[in-house]
Amino acid sequence: MKLLMCLNCNDVFSLDMYEKGCSCGRSKGKYINQQLAEYTGEFALPLGFTNSSLIQAIKHQPNEGMGKEFTAFVIPKNCETFFKRF
Repeated sequence: MKLLMCLNCNDVFSLDMYEKGCSCGRSKGKYINQQLAEYTGEFALPLGFTNSSLIQAIKHQPNEGMGKEFTAFVIPKNCETFFKRF
């Protein structure tokens, strides 16, 4: 799963097939197809979740205490599937 974080307003949001943006308007992004996505903005930071670990965390959600952890990561600046549009 691809997400964007705006380092200006600290919003984190998921992408869709239509362009979405943060609350300050300085970071925007969208899916181009099922795999490719693009983003814009000097404060935009691309993030990702490992889908399989997220699904396992959801399946094993505890009733109380600490939530189940899953893998999240900062997507590299040079990425074939999530690229910055200038």
